Amino acid sequence: MVCWEASRALMSKRNLQQEPVFLGVDTSAYTTSAAVVDKEGRVLADVRRLLDVKKGERGLRQSQALFQHINNLPEVIKETFEAVRREGTENRRIAAVAASTRPRPEEGSYMPVFLGGASMASGIASSLNAAFYEFSHQEGHIAAAAGALDGDETRLAFHLSGGTGEILVIRGCRAEKIAGGTLDLSFGQLLDRTGVALGMSFPCGAEMDQIAMAHRDRIAWRISGRGHRVFENPVLGDIRVRDTYANLSGIETSCQKAAASAEPEVIIPELFFRVSDAIAEMLRAAADRTGLREVILVGGVAASRFLREELQQAAARRNLHIRFGEPALSPDNAVGIARLGMQRYFIDHPE
Repeated sequence: MVCWEASRALMSKRNLQQEPVFLGVDTSAYTTSAAVVDKEGRVLADVRRLLDVKKGERGLRQSQALFQHINNLPEVIKETFEAVRREGTENRRIAAVAASTRPRPEEGSYMPVFLGGASMASGIASSLNAAFYEFSHQEGHIAAAAGALDGDETRLAFHLSGGTGEILVIRGCRAEKIAGGTLDLSFGQLLDRTGVALGMSFPCGAEMDQIAMAHRDRIAWRISGRGHRVFENPVLGDIRVRDTYANLSGIETSCQKAAASAEPEVIIPELFFRVSDAIAEMLRAAADRTGLREVILVGGVAASRFLREELQQAAARRNLHIRFGEPALSPDNAVGIARLGMQRYFIDHPE
């Protein structure tokens, strides 16, 4: 059973004339998103709009991002409702609206960008006399991948995105504690900063993934007697991994220096090999420390085809079971937030 399956069971007890659907809104650092799911978590609408980042820049200030969200939200919501209407609106009603209101499910977690989506979602809920629920952006990422999760069991999750690099102990769709992660940059920041240095437009992950896949055979390496990958002609330095934590500022400096002299087709696949090795080593340590051998990878970086293939192979060597959500639901989106709203609604309305 997926983590929202209990909601489906509860819904079977209801005999409503109008079938409830659920709206989610997420305004992250770089994407304005809205989505609608039905009572079984199926996606009826998924609308996203990337924020504009000028060529050569590595991101936006919070005030800039919030301004763009406020401008984007009316059109994104309009497109979302139009998509639902195309699916057929007979006997359907928005029973609940959910929004991401903070980065993580922790006291004091705060980023201004989430104010825009939360305000819009709250207003829509009031106008429709619908329930309104608040969740964290991180919980939304986990729930977006929840099709890969069974029941309410405890497992590990690695949240890999532009702003977060945390290994989490999760129960169902909720994070319970941090078990590791990156200590300075996130893996998403490392990839984006390297891509910008190589002349790419922000965000750079998808383009870099394509280059890494196309040129991976150019990188010569072997496995040492200790089971580590050793590069024959490296252009980058190592990623420092200690137990369940890693520092990425050193490899980021190495990438910036290499960008001045080495080809992107050499830098990028080597970087992706090093990133996959670091993630695998951190997960092995987290699994040994917690006793949890099942891991789900969530967040935009987890959409990488290169990393998915490498990490599945690494997991087999380390007695880990790694799962991924749908690639399309790994980047920032509101599907997970909508699913969480649906789940909470049926908990609050069990009959």
